[in-house]
Amino acid sequence: MPDSLFPLVFAGVGAAVFVIGFVGLRRSFALRRDGVRAEGRVVRLETTSSGQGGSIHRPVVGWVTDDGRRMEVESPYGRSWVGRFRPGSPVRIRYDPLRPERMRIDGYGHGVQVVFMLVGTAFMAGGLSVALRLAG
Repeated sequence: MPDSLFPLVFAGVGAAVFVIGFVGLRRSFALRRDGVRAEGRVVRLETTSSGQGGSIHRPVVGWVTDDGRRMEVESPYGRSWVGRFRPGSPVRIRYDPLRPERMRIDGYGHGVQVVFMLVGTAFMAGGLSVALRLAG
């Protein structure tokens, strides 16, 4: 097995992480650009274990679409602290009118996608750098 195989696999994992972040950020920007704005309320928090002894809280937002449908959608992003997303709190959202289950809370969760892209870039650069040094 060539010595440069492991760093190339490492770079490949980095590329996959980067793509996940990029696609998520692109979807967020598309919702910001084309999504319908609405006022919603945090209905409840869905709390799950973080796997490290802590908890992750994801706000579930309720609102009424422009065509009158009542929606309740859990945010794809969560935090270890509740912060401003307590049940009953008002929030501004954007949703896809064709698929209203695609909802984003304004100003919430976009940093995760940027972190994925940065970590993916670092993995790619590190893996390719090591592979090139081993090959040369």
